Amino acid sequence: MSPRLTTLIAVLALSACSGSEKPAAPSREDWVLESHVAFLAADGKTPRPALAQGLRLWVPYVVGDIYGAPNAGELAPVKFNADLSFVLDLNKSHDDLAKVLVPTDFSQKWMIIEPAAARIARLSPFVLPVDGIAPVGVAEWLDADTGTKLMLVYLDRPARIRGEIVHEGRNLRFDIEAKEAGYLWIQQPEGSGVFRKATWPGHVILAVMPNS
Repeated sequence: MSPRLTTLIAVLALSACSGSEKPAAPSREDWVLESHVAFLAADGKTPRPALAQGLRLWVPYVVGDIYGAPNAGELAPVKFNADLSFVLDLNKSHDDLAKVLVPTDFSQKWMIIEPAAARIARLSPFVLPVDGIAPVGVAEWLDADTGTKLMLVYLDRPARIRGEIVHEGRNLRFDIEAKEAGYLWIQQPEGSGVFRKATWPGHVILAVMPNS
C-alpha cells in the first residue's frame, strides 16, 4: 500500500470517529451565578455581623426530591473569595448531574410531578467552617432586588409540579411548570401562598440565617 493511500485511509478514519462524537453542550451565560454570602437575622432581612472564623462553601444536590438531605455530592467545587463572594458555574456540573439523577419520589406525598418519568434535583448550598461539617446557619437563596426567598432546581425535561397542603396554619400550594429541561428558580412564599416558577433573577444572595 502506498504511503499516500495509507495517509488517506487514516484521515478518513479520523473524520469518521470525529463525526460520531456527541457535540459538547453549549455553555449558558445565565447558568453562571455571581453571588456572595450575607449574614441575616431570622427575618431574612436584618443584617447581622459576619462570623470571624474561616468558612467554606459546599454545594451538593438533593436528587429525586426537593426536600431532604443531600444524596448526591458536590459536582463542581466552589471556593469563596476573601469577601465571601463566589462564582457558581452550573455549566460545569451539568454532565455529571445527568449521571446521578434518580426517579422522582417526593417525600411530601401530596406533591406530584407530571410526567411521572421527569427527574428533578435541587441545589442545596451549605456554609461550613473551614475545618468543620456543621453548618453555621440556614442557607437560603434570596433575590437581591426583591428579597424573595428562592430555591434552585433542575428538571431533565418539560414538567409540572403540583400539590396543596395545609400545614401549621399555612395553606401551601405548588404550581410550577417548566417549559424546557434545565435549571429554574422557584419562588417560596413567606406564609401561605404558592410555590411558583420565578423570573430568572439578575442577582442572587446566599443568605445565612441562625439555626432555629
